[in-house]
Order: sequence, then C-alpha cells, then structure tokens
Amino acid sequence: MTFFILTLFQSGYKIRTSTLYHLLVGKRTSSVLLHGFFYHNLIYLGALPNLQDADFQRELKKLVAADWIIIDKGFGMLTSRGKRQLAERKYDLNGLDNLRYGRTRENSWQLLLFAVQVISHLSYGKKEYIPIENRPFYLQQIKKWLVGSGPNLVKHFQQELLTIFQQLPSEEADFLANQFSGYDFQGKTAFQLLPEKYQNAPWNQLFRQHAIDLFLAQVKKGELARLLSALDQQNLNKSMLKTREYFLAGKTEAEILRLRHLKQGTINDHFIEWALLEKAFPFERFELLEFNQLSSEEVLDQRYQEYDIPYLNFRLSQIYYLREKQWT
Repeated sequence: MTFFILTLFQSGYKIRTSTLYHLLVGKRTSSVLLHGFFYHNLIYLGALPNLQDADFQRELKKLVAADWIIIDKGFGMLTSRGKRQLAERKYDLNGLDNLRYGRTRENSWQLLLFAVQVISHLSYGKKEYIPIENRPFYLQQIKKWLVGSGPNLVKHFQQELLTIFQQLPSEEADFLANQFSGYDFQGKTAFQLLPEKYQNAPWNQLFRQHAIDLFLAQVKKGELARLLSALDQQNLNKSMLKTREYFLAGKTEAEILRLRHLKQGTINDHFIEWALLEKAFPFERFELLEFNQLSSEEVLDQRYQEYDIPYLNFRLSQIYYLREKQWT
C-alpha cells in the first residue's frame, strides 16, 4: 500500500492530500475529478472504496518518514529520494478507467462470466447444469438477452470474444479468459490467476480492475454490447447525459439552465464530467482561454478570478490545453 500511495505523487506537483483520499474512495465532485485529471490520478477514482482515512494517513506518515514525500499545510510533494523509488519499480495499469467503468465494472464482469457459461452449454445443446449465478438480476438480464438474440448468437458471441482477447496484452487476456466456466471446464478465481507481481494489496484489486477495463473498452457493438448495454449506461451520470443531449441538439448553456431548472454549479459539473469522459467533447462551442505561452505547471497554477471569463470556461480551457496541447 505504501508504494502505491507514493505513485499518486508521481506528477511532481504539490497535491492536496485530503483530495487524494476523496479520489480513492470515490467522491465524484467536479473538484475531485479535476484534481485527479490535473495530477494524473483520475484512473484511481473510487479504486479503493473501503480505504479508511486513518489508514491513508498512516501511509502518508510512512512516506514522510522515509523521505519519499514532504507534506506542508496539507499538500504533499515527491522528493528526489521518492522519485528514485518510483524509477526502480513499475506497475503497468494502462487502461484502468474508474471514471468510465467504475460504477458497474463488477456487475458487468459477473454478467459476462455467466453469459460465457450459458453460451458454452448452448453450443453443446446442454440445458441441465448448475449455473454460476442465481440472483434475479443476472437471470433476468441473460433471459432478456437470449430472447432478443438471432439464430447465430453462439457463433457471433464466440467470435467477438476471440477478437477482443486477441487485442489484449497476453498477461491480461490469460487472467480474464481463465476465469471462464462452461461445458466441461471450470474457471479459476481471480486470486488464483493474479500475476505474482500483483498479488499484494492494493495491486491485486488494481490489476483486476485494469484488466476488466481493457476488455470493456473493446466492447463497442454486437452481442457483447447488447448484453452489457444496460449496465454500461449506469456507469454514466444520467443527469449529465441529459445535459449532454440538450447541448448536442443545439441548445445553449443558458437554454439548458432554463429548461432543466438546475443551478449553474450543477450544469458546470455536468460539462466538466463530460469533458473528462470524452475526448470528442465540443470544446469549439465554448470561449476558451489561450494558454499557449504557459507551461503545464503554470496552467495548473492559474486562478479563474484572474480572468474575465466564467468558471466553466476557465476549467474547460485548462482541460483542453492540458489534454489536447500539452499532454499529447
């Protein structure tokens, strides 16, 4: 756990430690989301929902005692010794995306495991077997999915799975595929399949989240998308989606405020979350500040009170510049 907390300071910037904790346990305010984005930690949003603040503070004290970080007035910053520690150990969690998949990742993966078992037995014409799931939600989703399926469901489902696994790194593909159960084969538990490097907490949780997210990111159409679509929609803020729908239909920010009877702060939150979720966000429809002469650190240090521009436009300007210009 101690080394993981150290990685949260890898940007080298001063980071408010209380906001880091809120990020890890999944507090989804726009200030927490922006903090995660600015300091390269957004992928960990809600990654450790059961983390106690006392445990988090204890880990921070260990880092300070080791001279890996310094903390001053609630802000932590990486030291040169801490930087050397980070250089010695690498954990690849590329693809982890708790902002996009964190809400329903577990349910989506469990539904997929169940679907694999069902399809496997269907492919052999077997109807008598002990299902890995008997909870009403999963039974209902599978039944609804099967009823809406065409005659080539088995073939298409198998092909989609094969295509996705061919696109995943071998370590993650093996970890996920070997959890499947079906006709005449029994899957292993995630714990049994974890690579040795990731067997200690919290890396065991993070590797599993990362592997599933890599898979889910490839589900774009077909039978898998139809199976998971209801759960996938639950990953997203419904109120934000409504604001997005109005805006894409041509409504202005002022018109959306009037139509939805929402406060300006709520609308701001919707647009910020949308901008962080989608690289195709329509930045061109907003008046943005020019930060071309500033470094990333200088952009992060800017305060919206210093500009004659609404708060939302200021934050969108930061997101656009850091993502589209500086971090590409």
